[in-house]
Amino acid sequence: MASQSEKTFGSRIYNAEQLATNLATFTAYVPLTPETAAAAYSAFISELKTNNTAIATAQSNFSIAVNARQNLFQKSPTSLVKTLPPILAFVKAKFGKQSQQAEEITRLVNNIRGESTSKLKRDEEGEFVSQSHRSYGSQTQYFADIIATLESFGTDYTPTNTAITLENLSLKLDALNQANMEVTTTFSQLKPIKGARITNYDILSQRAQTIKDSVKSQYGTQSPEYVLIKGYKI
Repeated sequence: MASQSEKTFGSRIYNAEQLATNLATFTAYVPLTPETAAAAYSAFISELKTNNTAIATAQSNFSIAVNARQNLFQKSPTSLVKTLPPILAFVKAKFGKQSQQAEEITRLVNNIRGESTSKLKRDEEGEFVSQSHRSYGSQTQYFADIIATLESFGTDYTPTNTAITLENLSLKLDALNQANMEVTTTFSQLKPIKGARITNYDILSQRAQTIKDSVKSQYGTQSPEYVLIKGYKI
């Protein structure tokens, strides 16, 4: 299977442009189909270049959203995983390490910690996205359960650490939900246009081959025209 890296797409569009430039100088060239006329082929290349720009923008938006979510869940000093220890410490200090309250919060905290995404293979087109969405969604739900449980403690849950007050925990939950939504939205914008690019580049390659075959047929296998374009890999 051919590589579908950004470098490969770049080299293919470059070669296509070289073919189109040379083709435009073949004054006697007669296209077999309207799509393989010199002007039509150049126009299709321009369309693909415009799409490449749109993909680059969508890819950037997706990467920014992924990084922002990682910061909220794991990386920043105020991330979710760094918020859990002081919550658990307060509950254990308030109700006792062996209390039912501490047991319940410990269970939820361990559930969040068990939903790590760090060991998942990063493949933004496949399993990574599917699994990471589920994992981040699970962490978010467990955190919502922690907040609901803390609320059930009533006035017994009154930490002096403002970072873990119910109000600020609720704000953090809102931010996590928003981050999840942003990743989903940007990925849903990226995936279809990347899929369409693969299809369009296959069409580009097929048209290039038709052009080469036409030139070989019209000018001959040893002709300067065919020799000039036959080596372009598109």
